[in-house]
Amino acid sequence: MNKKVQRFVVTVMAMFLVAGASSYLNAAQDVALPDGSKVELPVICPVCEMKIESDSAVLVALVFADGKIVLFDNISEFFRYLLSPQTFGFDTNNIKKSFVVDHESKKFIDPKDSFYVIGPETVPMMGPEMNAFSKKEEAEKFASGAADKKVLAFSEVSLQDVGPRKKVLRLKPSESFKPDQKPMTGGHTSH
Repeated sequence: MNKKVQRFVVTVMAMFLVAGASSYLNAAQDVALPDGSKVELPVICPVCEMKIESDSAVLVALVFADGKIVLFDNISEFFRYLLSPQTFGFDTNNIKKSFVVDHESKKFIDPKDSFYVIGPETVPMMGPEMNAFSKKEEAEKFASGAADKKVLAFSEVSLQDVGPRKKVLRLKPSESFKPDQKPMTGGHTSH
């Protein structure tokens, strides 16, 4: 084979390898739940409306009696959703099963049998940092390192515990910047 043909063959093979790797990396991921349910990612978190694209980002899952599955990327948001059914338009009696990721084992466990370490809010509007533990002792050990963390059982978590603490200004669409508008600048202007 001459050099041009060899380069062509190598180039074509490299293109197939890159295309194959790209397809593999961009392939939809499934989140498999302990009850056999599966959800294809990406999905949108119903509370923060952020896209959940990786199974490692899923911290909580709710399975409804009709087969609908809702995923959350933040445990605080799961509780805000669960404790505000009228806001999110669902009936808590229709929840068939729920799962939360244990901070230690990284496996799904039953949220009702879990203990939660609640810490300070780290991202505005996401609520406080929360971690789930299957054992109270593990939760207490995790919380012992910081004075601003507390341990709660599932039934003890309230909306006050999980609501965002920092106010974030949200502009109405009519108040947002328009492309033909001059940007506002800070400071003083000269006369």
